[in-house]
Amino acid sequence: MRRRRIALRGIGGRKRRVIALVISLILSAAYLLRREGIDFPLRRDSTECNGSATCFTGVVNRVIDGDTLEVNGERVRLVLVDAPERDTRAGPDSTEYLRELCPVGSTALVDQDDLQHTDNYGRTLAVVWCGETRVNEAIIRAGRARLYRRFCHQSEFGLEPWAVGLGCE
Repeated sequence: MRRRRIALRGIGGRKRRVIALVISLILSAAYLLRREGIDFPLRRDSTECNGSATCFTGVVNRVIDGDTLEVNGERVRLVLVDAPERDTRAGPDSTEYLRELCPVGSTALVDQDDLQHTDNYGRTLAVVWCGETRVNEAIIRAGRARLYRRFCHQSEFGLEPWAVGLGCE
């Protein structure tokens, strides 16, 4: 039985190997970038809501601590964020940073988690945008909170590029 080869006219064996190497390097780079939370090709994150759970825009009434704020009178817990408690040494710094990101009176977009709507205390679990800033990501990147890895697989947002880039797998 004779094996057929696909003819690549004008491309010798060495050129084919170089082309294959370049393609594999591009694919490897795309994989690594994606794994680090950077989409390939690069695209700007949208401040639009995803999924089917509640999504609303409202006014920030108050910041309760480093991972909880009140929007339109509703308590919202930043999903995948584990901030220090208020009575710990780092608690006030975390709370103040959240106040800087979402000042009282500013507008916030709340995108509720489709897979876990509320926590044990009845707070809405959500990704919050204040202006062009995804607050959940910003507070972790700034070192004022940690990624709550325990909930990565229970959250709609656990596979989002920003969460994967921070450590969700």
